[in-house]
Amino acid sequence: MWTCSLLKTNAKNVLSRSYWRVFAVCAVALLLTGGLNIQYNSGSGQAESLPEQVGQVAGNSVLLGFALNILLPLGILVGLLILLATTVGWSIFFGPVVEVGWCRYMIRNRSETPEFTTLFSAFGPGYWNVVAARFYANLRIFLFTLLLVVPGVIKGYEYRLVPYLLAENPGMAPARAAELSSLITTGEKWNMFILDLSFIGWRILGALLFGLGNLFVEPYYQATFAELYAALRTKAIAQGYTNEAELRGSIGPFDHDF
Repeated sequence: MWTCSLLKTNAKNVLSRSYWRVFAVCAVALLLTGGLNIQYNSGSGQAESLPEQVGQVAGNSVLLGFALNILLPLGILVGLLILLATTVGWSIFFGPVVEVGWCRYMIRNRSETPEFTTLFSAFGPGYWNVVAARFYANLRIFLFTLLLVVPGVIKGYEYRLVPYLLAENPGMAPARAAELSSLITTGEKWNMFILDLSFIGWRILGALLFGLGNLFVEPYYQATFAELYAALRTKAIAQGYTNEAELRGSIGPFDHDF
C-alpha cells in the first residue's frame, strides 16, 4: 500500500543522486511538450498608436490600402491555418511521444543512470504505435471532457499510466494500453488526485520568478509519479492484470526490479 509521504520520500532519495540530470531532462521535455509557461509583459505605448499611423498612410495610398484590406487578412488567415496545423501535428506526432520517452527516463532513473537521449527513445521502434495509443487515450479524455469537466478529469486519471505502459512496451496495442491503465487505476484515482493536490504549495512557489520556478519543482513531481507507477505496477502484476513479459515488451529488460 502506497502513501504520498512514502512516494515522496523515495523520490527524494532518487533525486539526491540525480537532481540536476533530471532537471535538465524535465526542462527540455517541458519546452518540447508545451508545459513550460513563462510569463512576460511588455509595454504597449507604441503599439496603441500604430493603427492610427497605419490608417494615415493607408489613406494616402491605394496600393497600401489594398494590401491592408485584402492581402493582410488573407495572410493572417493563412498564417493561422499553418499555425493550427503545426500545433495539431506537434500535439499528436511529437509531444506525446516525448512524454513517453520522459516516462521511460524517469522509470529507469529510479536505480540507474539513463542516457539523456532516453528522452527521445520513443521515436524509435514502435513510434507509430505510441502515436496511435496516445491519440486513442487523449481522444477519449477529450470526448468525456465535452460531456462535463469532471468526467474528463476522471478519465484523465484513468489513463494517466498509458505513457508509462508505453514506455515499457511501445508495441502495446492502443486499446490494451488504455484498458490496462484503467484496470491499474481502479480504486486509485482519488488517491492520485490527492497526490496531485499535495504539490499545490510547491506549484505556487514554483510560479514565482515568472513561472521559471516550476522548472525546479518538476523533477520532484516527475520522480514522485515514477514511484507511483512502480507501486501500481507491482500491484497490477500481483493481481494478475499483466505480467513482466507484457510490460517490458520490446525495449528489453531493465537492470533492476520494481
